[in-house]
Amino acid sequence: MSTGNLASPRRTAFAAALLVALAFALGFAEFVLIGITPAVAEGLGEPLTLVGDLVGYYALACAVATPIVALATARADRFKVMAALLAVFSAGNLLTLFADDYALLLVSRMLPAATSGTLLALALTYVPDIVAKERVAAVLGLVLAGFSVSSVVGVPIGTALADMLGWKAAYACVFALGLAVSAALLPALPRGSSAHAAGAAPTLRSQLRLLGDARVLGAAAMILAGVASTYVFYTYLAPILADVVGLYAPGASLVLLLFGVTCVGSNLLSGWVADRFGLRALPVVFVTHAALLALLAASLPAGVVGIANILAVGLLMYVMNSTVQMLFQDVARADYPSALTFSASLHPMAFNAGIALGSFAGGLVVNAGGLLATGPTGAVLALAAAALALMLVRMTAHRNAEGPVDASRVSAAAANELE
Repeated sequence: MSTGNLASPRRTAFAAALLVALAFALGFAEFVLIGITPAVAEGLGEPLTLVGDLVGYYALACAVATPIVALATARADRFKVMAALLAVFSAGNLLTLFADDYALLLVSRMLPAATSGTLLALALTYVPDIVAKERVAAVLGLVLAGFSVSSVVGVPIGTALADMLGWKAAYACVFALGLAVSAALLPALPRGSSAHAAGAAPTLRSQLRLLGDARVLGAAAMILAGVASTYVFYTYLAPILADVVGLYAPGASLVLLLFGVTCVGSNLLSGWVADRFGLRALPVVFVTHAALLALLAASLPAGVVGIANILAVGLLMYVMNSTVQMLFQDVARADYPSALTFSASLHPMAFNAGIALGSFAGGLVVNAGGLLATGPTGAVLALAAAALALMLVRMTAHRNAEGPVDASRVSAAAANELE
């Protein structure tokens, strides 16, 4: 951290607000398609499921690119990396406005997808450089919340714009927001620093050792299954609201807004669950989630009951997040000290992989069994996540039974990584 970069309270607050805005813009670019899938499919003359697959392609590209870009640029000047990635992000969003066929739309969405995860990670590394030490934790939370809030505000805004002006109006808003945030953010960021501590630059080998830990692999698999269980259904929420529940334009936008609100509540609930219960709560959470998803097949045609069921699914969507992020950090701190930064990227990587899996599975399910089949399919994946969570609880309990981690063990782990 470079404390010399700390400026006046007003300038500091402005820079922090811009990092939150960047996180929102990144989420907006990823999730806006969920609310406008039918409009895009109609505009391009393509099948609904083919356009729905773009949600998965975006998430898959983000999941694959994030660790690769993060590792490849670990020793580079952080500001230059941020500027270059923001340029690619905006270029992709601009290209989308000229997409009149599916192939160009796909290419245009892959550009922001390849940069989004690393941009969010870089934004988090800037927080200690621009705010006082006692405010770091709070501002980190705000930046992460900015990404989640994009599904609350961004998806309904995109849906409303598509209804009024066509689907490209939604992406014009995505482009304008990203460009405006980039133009304001870059002059406000400190220059000439890297994202790792001086003298502690990790090697590729020391980073990848983290992936050999069964707890890390188990947690990543649990995230993958848990996220996929929701996105099998969530990817097709807009056509479900229209074709199954019978809601159009204003009503559907309102439900999407309420769903986003429950997702924010899920993030808040996540912190409470992590502090109060930790990993042992997650098997129960996923079994409950499976039950709610299975009920969708019966509740959705019932109107209000189906909407209540949808909102209940949203309330459990992010409950695992804080617990799993703490697990990754604790494992890295104890056994892989040089992989702390890489460990922080595993959650978004696995999360986006889960989005990809869920959206692809959703397309197959809709083609084979219709929209109502998405809920029960998600329930199967949620039960798989529950089984993985139970396995993870047992693994961590066994590891904890071996005794607390002491300084000599951490030092030995660090020494081993340097070999």
